[in-house]
Amino acid sequence: METLKEFGLTRESHQYGQHSLQTVTVWRYSDRLQSSTGYWVIYIHGGAWRDPRLSADDFIHSIKHVCASGDSVNKHIQGFISIDYRLSPHPDFPQSPDSTQSSDLRNAQHPDHIQDIWSALDFVQLRFGMGDNYMLIGHSAGATLAYQLLMGDSVLAGQSRPAQVVLPSVIIGISGIYDLIKIDIRHGGQYAGFISAAFGDDKAAWVTASPAQFDGSFKDNWLNAKVNILAWSPEDSLVDEPEIDHMAAKLKGDGLSVEVYKDLRNDHDFVWEDGKQIKDLVMFALAKLGQV
Repeated sequence: METLKEFGLTRESHQYGQHSLQTVTVWRYSDRLQSSTGYWVIYIHGGAWRDPRLSADDFIHSIKHVCASGDSVNKHIQGFISIDYRLSPHPDFPQSPDSTQSSDLRNAQHPDHIQDIWSALDFVQLRFGMGDNYMLIGHSAGATLAYQLLMGDSVLAGQSRPAQVVLPSVIIGISGIYDLIKIDIRHGGQYAGFISAAFGDDKAAWVTASPAQFDGSFKDNWLNAKVNILAWSPEDSLVDEPEIDHMAAKLKGDGLSVEVYKDLRNDHDFVWEDGKQIKDLVMFALAKLGQV
């Protein structure tokens, strides 16, 4: 467990629910714990809604690079938060319900994942009083979850959400999955396994859960939008170019301004494994906000 003390950060973890994966990890600058200025940077990891090898700690590499950028950047950041959430079953990491405690069982089904993001944001907003003073970064399935927040009740399959949560002023979607039906078709049905594990076999539910297929208006739902970024690598072997194109078209069609970057480098997971490119996107967002 890395604390990042060398960058002047404190580390703390909090449960926002009863499940062992319902946790948030928080890094704050130890010399300004009482500060209320600056943006929070919040990360949602990917992993096809089911990979237990991915976790909140995947954000550490990016945090290091942001912190190493110097005071001109760090003074505009209040802290970093990474969200863990309940996962769906994975065939390569089976669990027995008979021998696994319910609080450790990875058996989540939509809308469990997005409800956890709502609950996590509710928890950190109440605890740290950030309002909309945060940017939300999602990678892969994490990007899906970030944009599902903007879909409101329509994506919650009749379940409720905390009404007091304030949406972010910035969203950065990296290598995101935005249309479950079409990405599976383009990959010859090979993605149906992990999509069904998370969303069930009913493909009508896949459509309803897909941000690029949202039949409402993102602009109407995201009134406090300031910066909206989509990023993708041409070298990505898992998520292809039509995903970012379809999502960008939907956002623009709804009247939102969106920055589209197709110049990330290397394969799907490299962006978070290395972290430099996420740092660059954070710096770009701060620049767009007029902070650096």
